[in-house]
Amino acid sequence: MKNDPLASLQAGFQDYILGTCDRALAQVESTPTLSAARRLDIYHNAYRVRLAELLADTYERVVLYIGDDSFDSAARTYIEGHPPTSRNLRNYGNAFPAFLADFFPDDREVAELAAMDGRLRNTFDAADAGILQASDLATLQGQDWDSVVFALHPTASFLTFRWNTPAIWQSLNEGIAPPPAELLPQPETWLFWRMDLQPHFRSLASEEQAALRAISEGQAFGTLCAELAQRHPELDIAMQIAQWLRTWLGDSVLRARAS
Repeated sequence: MKNDPLASLQAGFQDYILGTCDRALAQVESTPTLSAARRLDIYHNAYRVRLAELLADTYERVVLYIGDDSFDSAARTYIEGHPPTSRNLRNYGNAFPAFLADFFPDDREVAELAAMDGRLRNTFDAADAGILQASDLATLQGQDWDSVVFALHPTASFLTFRWNTPAIWQSLNEGIAPPPAELLPQPETWLFWRMDLQPHFRSLASEEQAALRAISEGQAFGTLCAELAQRHPELDIAMQIAQWLRTWLGDSVLRARAS
């Protein structure tokens, strides 16, 4: 409503908390013990503390790795440049790993560690779906295997590391001193997924990664096998695919087929 005093006060209060305008100072009364600025600063600081706590909860291993003071400095800087855009704060820190890559340009493993923390959190609460069972494959006839299209479970995703970040993460998770950061001879891709309500992750050989990525892109199974056989003539593709399928089914990595 136009010229609504309450709306004007609320807008001014929000602007003060976000640090964009101090017009609320003229709308808030001082008390015998607290000035208007001090009263508003309580909310100004509490807002930032809450967002910093949210980031620390999501990126717990990053806190352990770089320490409370360094994390707080990074979080406060991030908060100033990235105000929430939604009432739901679930995705608030999604840009934090990319921010850390710029904030710690000489310690690239920090951003990767944050990406791993964030991916595990997203894996935990990702959308649910049915899981493909071995019994579902029993209905497939020989000719069906060429055209059948599998799909990754919604919780499954890939993350590529250039540093020994998973080893650092695992050490921190176990409460032991992490190894020194080391650049890997070549990037490694890891699979993340949820099984039995818990996030899981493991490294992927290049051949299995190619197969899973083909599945994620909706490639027909026969085409997938033919392309792998052409690229890797040294492999017994039929046996290898059978082994992978057993593993994927056992790990709940594939989504149930639509009936």
